[in-house]
Amino acid sequence: MELLKKINLIFIFPLFFIFSLYFLFILYSFSLYFFINFIIQILFYGFTPVFFHIFGVIMSFKRVALTVIGGVGYDNMSLSDAQTIQTKHGSVEVHVLNFESMDVALISRHQGKRHVPPHKVNYKALIAAAQKIKAPVLALNSVGSMKPELSAGHFFVPNDFIDMTKTREETFFDKKTVHVDMSDPYCRHIRKVLTTLLSGKKIPFSEGVYVCTEGPRFETKAEIRMYAQFSDVVGMTGVPEVVLAKEAGLCYASLCLITNPAAGLCADVLTIDDVQKAVEERQSEIFDILLSLAKSLKVNSEHDCFCRKSVQNSEI
Repeated sequence: MELLKKINLIFIFPLFFIFSLYFLFILYSFSLYFFINFIIQILFYGFTPVFFHIFGVIMSFKRVALTVIGGVGYDNMSLSDAQTIQTKHGSVEVHVLNFESMDVALISRHQGKRHVPPHKVNYKALIAAAQKIKAPVLALNSVGSMKPELSAGHFFVPNDFIDMTKTREETFFDKKTVHVDMSDPYCRHIRKVLTTLLSGKKIPFSEGVYVCTEGPRFETKAEIRMYAQFSDVVGMTGVPEVVLAKEAGLCYASLCLITNPAAGLCADVLTIDDVQKAVEERQSEIFDILLSLAKSLKVNSEHDCFCRKSVQNSEI
């Protein structure tokens, strides 16, 4: 017994003490490394972007009354510095426009790039970022008209959609089966506020069905004749965005700008210049609509739409 005590005193306790010191040294070294790295990043990039990169979405988005997701022609509406939201589907740059009593968050589908093909947009990351902001979402979509009465420059508020895409990831639930209800895909509350606002401003608009195609090519005349039998406008970015928003429990609606007649409904060949020109001509009006909608949603923030409960009782 005495021998064991001597062995413990001579060998075990000193070894334990040495290993403890070594562990503390390693812990101190890592802490010092991260602290120095944090300070260097602040010196190079400033406090705000580093803070958001490390800690994610904090209180900066508390004042956001509306999140806007835009595509072609809407990128230059972002006048503020970008903040980065980290999601497990990728990072997303968000521009926050500050106003007197609220903010509006702008997310570009193309994320600072000149253009991303519609079938390559990271829709999961965009919606995951919008979910972190925790504000109602309005998507801006450019569409082609399949009805003679819907001319270029006309606004369109979809109340339903048809999915003709092929290769896109359309769900957050790849490891379990969740049958989310899509009988009312766009938020009733946002649609009601938006259409009331457009009517009050005497801005002509229509409602109806949006069909989403895979792209990036434009549709053929035969495809348009088929789609026109059961829908009103055609675009390439509305799906799976609307589906993912529903799965995320977001209040989500869309404001479409008709930029051109669809294939076979005009004499000229369709070009991207037509789309960009139509958006540029109505951009100031669109911006005014966004601000008015954000104010109206902030005032009417209490509502009983089903969006937040969309995945309840949907899992098998």
